[in-house]
Parts: sequence; C-alpha cells; structure tokens
Amino acid sequence: MVRKMVKPSKELESAIRIINQTMNYASVPYWLAFGGLYALIKNNGVIPDGDFDLCTYYGQDYRRIEKSFKGCPGRYIMTKALVDDTRQDYALYCSFSSEIGFPHICLSFWYPHNGIYYYCHDQHHEVTGVGFPKSGYHFRGVPGTFIENVPENFRMAEWPGVVQTAKIRVPRFPGIVLDNMYPDWAYKTQRYEVRTGAPVNEEKLGSYHKGGAISPYALEIKSMADFNNAGLISKQLEKSRAAWSIRLKNGK
Repeated sequence: MVRKMVKPSKELESAIRIINQTMNYASVPYWLAFGGLYALIKNNGVIPDGDFDLCTYYGQDYRRIEKSFKGCPGRYIMTKALVDDTRQDYALYCSFSSEIGFPHICLSFWYPHNGIYYYCHDQHHEVTGVGFPKSGYHFRGVPGTFIENVPENFRMAEWPGVVQTAKIRVPRFPGIVLDNMYPDWAYKTQRYEVRTGAPVNEEKLGSYHKGGAISPYALEIKSMADFNNAGLISKQLEKSRAAWSIRLKNGK
C-alpha cells in the first residue's frame, strides 16, 4: 500500500492527540522515531511516507495496546503483529490503520541486547495478521543510553503547524537517534534549479539520505533464540559495521 505524505492538518492534530491519550491509557511508554521524527525536527512537520512511526519497549502488552487503539475516536484497527517466535505473546512490531482515514501508525517494540536496542519490521512483507516471518528477523539497532526509559531521555514536543496543545513524546537527543538510522539526514539537497537570492522552495527539498533506515548495528537472524548465540551475533555485527562504513564512504 502506497501512502501519501501527511502535512500539518486537523487530521494530523487529531492523530497526535489520539496517540498520546491512547498510549497513556494503556500505560505504555512510547516515543516518535523514523520518518515522523524527521518530519517534526527537519521537514516542517510533513511526514514524507505518511506513517506515524512510534516505538516502545519489548515486553509491552500489544493486545492491550490493540484494545486501546480500537476504542479510540480514530477507530484504529491492528492490521499486523510481528511476534517473537519463542514467545508469541510478545510483539516486535504492529501496524494500525484508521477506519476513518487518519494517518497510519507503525509501532516497534525495541529489544535490548548488550547495550543496544533493536527494532524490527516485516522486511519482506511476509506476515498477515499475527505471526512471525519465515525468512527470519531483520533488526537494526541504536545505542540504548539515549532511549532507555528514564525522564531525561524524552520530552513532549509541539508539532510544527499544529496547535501548541497537541504534543507528542520524542527523544531528547533526536540527532543521535537519527544518526544511527539515516546518515546525512540533517542536510538537504535542492531538487530544482536554484536562483541565488530567490525564496527557497521547501516542497522541492529532499534529504541527502537515500533509501530506508540503516544501522551499524544490523542483525539478520532466523529465530529470536539466536540472540543466545554470541558468536553469531558478533559476526553479524562485524558484517554490518563494515557495510555501514562502505555506505558512508560512498556517500549513498
């Protein structure tokens, strides 16, 4: 499903309020990440892929979250749950669609391992309903120091172009989080013929980073049980750091 960019609007304002109220009602800590975080701090509040990318911690009750979203004014229905193959009551990723057209919501459950928090999506779109990917899990990671669940790591922030009373929970150090997802995210290329001194065409600015999120902490494992295999994890991380280095040197 192709989703259009979401600009500041009444619908986006309503979605922000619903997210905050619903997650608080479910007693689940959350924060904004990925394209949504980029939109808030660098893209004038415009979400390029149309998704609210939310994060929480592994072990949170995804069924409780599903129930809370289903009962909210946005009538959000869980469309997918990617679960732990060794503990199928624990989710790693969920997606929610609104029956009345509010922006789509993606929720990642970050798994802690040796100081890194790992997030996982359905890389090859294998899961329908509730299940786990037959090809295995594709993880990317961020150093846990900056996203551990302590007050000093997060704050409530206003969304550009939306009334100040609608706020969303964000990492206090967003640059460090985004640096481990989208190299060069902070810089923009001008995708039009520029006349020096003329007004900047905001709609034709794009990030230097191309493609989806990448990370120097990347793992591809067949089962969640593989986290117990120290040798395998070490080899995977060595490989991912080499790929990250090549990506940065090539500038793509």
